[in-house]
This record gives sequence, structure tokens and C-alpha cells, in this order.
Amino acid sequence: MNNLEITISGKAKSGKSRLTYFLKKYLQEQGFNVEFKGNLDHPTQNNFDRYMSQNIDNIIKNIKKNRKIILKEKQLPLNYKK
Repeated sequence: MNNLEITISGKAKSGKSRLTYFLKKYLQEQGFNVEFKGNLDHPTQNNFDRYMSQNIDNIIKNIKKNRKIILKEKQLPLNYKK
């Protein structure tokens, strides 16, 4: 199976984790097999889900008001090995 890795990047406190959470939940609701790779702030999926599910409505409003989201696709060579 070929994996598709999605990376969300930005400065500290820019909304990366929240957007990652929203994307993860949406993809899971659509039936995709999604794995969260831990990070410094959220080392486990349980920690991540618990923290990210708090104050969702306020966080969404803040991100919409203060952030522009730029989508960018990067293609790796067919013979790319990680």
C-alpha cells in the first residue's frame, strides 16, 4: 500500500495542530485509515485528540479571522524511499 503523508507547517501558535485535528477527523468520518504521528506538544494520539477537541468553535473563529491558509502540493519522485 502506498501511503500519502500530509504535512501542515507554520509558525508556533499558528493553528497547525487544530487544522491537523480537523483534517484527521474529517478523513476518518469519510472512512479513511488515518494515523496521527505524534509531535513535541502532543506525543500520543489520545493526548492529541483530548486536547484538540476543547473549545473547537472559538478556535475555528480565531483561525478564520487571523490566518490565511495556503495549500501547496509537493510531488516526490516515484522511486522515493523514506
